[in-house]
Amino acid sequence: MSEIIKTKIQKEIYPVNMQIPPENTLADEFGVSRITIRNALSSLIDDGYIYSIPGKGNYVLDNKNDKFLLSLKTVNLLKKPFQRVEMLGSEIIKPTIDLVYRLRVAPDARVVYIRWVLFYEETPIAYDIHYIPYFPGITVWNDDFEYTSLSEILSQKNTIFQLQEKMSITAVTSSEEVAKVLGIQVNTPVLQITQEISDDEEPMGMRRLYIKKEWCRIHGDSLNG
Repeated sequence: MSEIIKTKIQKEIYPVNMQIPPENTLADEFGVSRITIRNALSSLIDDGYIYSIPGKGNYVLDNKNDKFLLSLKTVNLLKKPFQRVEMLGSEIIKPTIDLVYRLRVAPDARVVYIRWVLFYEETPIAYDIHYIPYFPGITVWNDDFEYTSLSEILSQKNTIFQLQEKMSITAVTSSEEVAKVLGIQVNTPVLQITQEISDDEEPMGMRRLYIKKEWCRIHGDSLNG
């Protein structure tokens, strides 16, 4: 129900600052109960599409000011640029249950597992992990292997403009592995950036970047106007 009302807002059938029809009217229009409508409106308030004025009703919120352009390149997520990178390993592994699900590979498939640690002076500040389903021609290791983006590695198989990316930002507590690499206590909060790349909905690779909490920054430019 909330998606139907949201679509009307996005198409400006319900323009900014317009009062949303009363619950009874919406319930009759869509043939559902008032409770269903009330729950949908509550969800839209939480998502920032409408706002409520007690005693008057619900109104469409102008949320253009809430839209920002974020750059999730590694260098833009750090308070200071990293000064050097060390590769911890590049190998072929069997996928974990999580990788089987996310990469849609068979349990006995091969996955390229690449790990990097980023330093500022001699302090490790970020841990970057790439997971890529093995394909013929992928470079797993050579003496000139340089720190590069997951998209660039996958361009060995696909043209970059054909790839679709999804990214999420989450605060997590560090696992033993992450804590050891970053030189912090287990369960210390860190920023986790997850990047998933696909080609026509087929997963091509996943990246997880962990940044120490005191080294991370998120900067966005408003899209308003």
